[in-house]
Amino acid sequence: MLRGVLGDDYARREGQCRLAPEWLILCINNFCNLHCRMCDVGLGASDTVFYANLIGDQPQNMSLDLLNTILDQATLFRPAPRIGLSYTEPLIHARILDFCEAIARRRLFVSITTNGYLLPRLAGGLVACGVDHITVSVDGSEAVHDRVRRCDGSFRRLYEGVEKLNEAKSKANRQTPVVQFSYTLTDENYTDMVNFVKQVAPLQPDRLIFSHLNFITAQMAHVHNATYQGDLRVVRSNLGEMDLGGIALEDMGQALHELKAYVGSLAKPPRLTIVPDLSDLPELEVFYRKPLTFIGSRRCTDPWRLMMIKTDGGVIPAHGRCFNFPVGRVTERPLKEIWNSDRYLELRGILKSAGGTLPACSRCCGVIGKPR
Repeated sequence: MLRGVLGDDYARREGQCRLAPEWLILCINNFCNLHCRMCDVGLGASDTVFYANLIGDQPQNMSLDLLNTILDQATLFRPAPRIGLSYTEPLIHARILDFCEAIARRRLFVSITTNGYLLPRLAGGLVACGVDHITVSVDGSEAVHDRVRRCDGSFRRLYEGVEKLNEAKSKANRQTPVVQFSYTLTDENYTDMVNFVKQVAPLQPDRLIFSHLNFITAQMAHVHNATYQGDLRVVRSNLGEMDLGGIALEDMGQALHELKAYVGSLAKPPRLTIVPDLSDLPELEVFYRKPLTFIGSRRCTDPWRLMMIKTDGGVIPAHGRCFNFPVGRVTERPLKEIWNSDRYLELRGILKSAGGTLPACSRCCGVIGKPR
């Protein structure tokens, strides 16, 4: 409603935002309990931006005191932003239920993204705390998932965890947390999508999200770094051991068409989202073989929509896969000031001057799923 009255902040020349951030993404810990074969963190690829944003120099948990400082400042925005607990694996935080209770106590929307390994133990508490939304990250049906996650039994644990969530919701007569699965296509799993849907169908998830890879190739990094250095410099990332050239794109396209047909045939189909919604061979060839060619939008609006706060209170103006571009520290300056600080405006100005995105942005989730 406010956007309709005030207009879109992105259109403002000076980069100031009259509207509050829609999301605060909190990195409440910077280590993980799995070692996924396609993840910079799981592979220990310490030279990447993703690793720097999520891990940093020192493993640590965000303190409850710091969380309360963040939440007190968040409530000063109108409307208050939603809170996302997404990094690195929030459920391994020793005080995750205390965190959720603190957020819910302020009547803020809270969403959790998790690998699901600890869901069986925490499901009842998460329902009781009033968590609104849970996204479970998956990599295929049981055998495929366990292989990609490098952890036998990891699929069974997330499955059991969602079962327990459903049981706790039913017992408490609650509709929340809403549960969805997020599945990133890789060379290991792009032909396994229907098998996965069949396996999780009994859990009745609200939504299934299938995402094409977010990545930066060596070529993309070279072109980008020819113009941008310092905090905007990037390296090849988010590919791990994968060879994009080894993906049989015709088979991927056929598998995506089969996925749509199968989900559509279900008596009570979950919502299906494919990001970006590419399934025809020419589109897939551009996406995977010509990564400098933009798919979807050329306009990243994330620095006008959200900010991410790290375990030590450092703030970056988007999310974990974005540039490691520090804009302030919540322990030194209020979030409302950081939101329109000179440093934040600097990045917004750089993006606007470049036409809305930089070369390394061409396969980022901030643009690939948005309309042209």
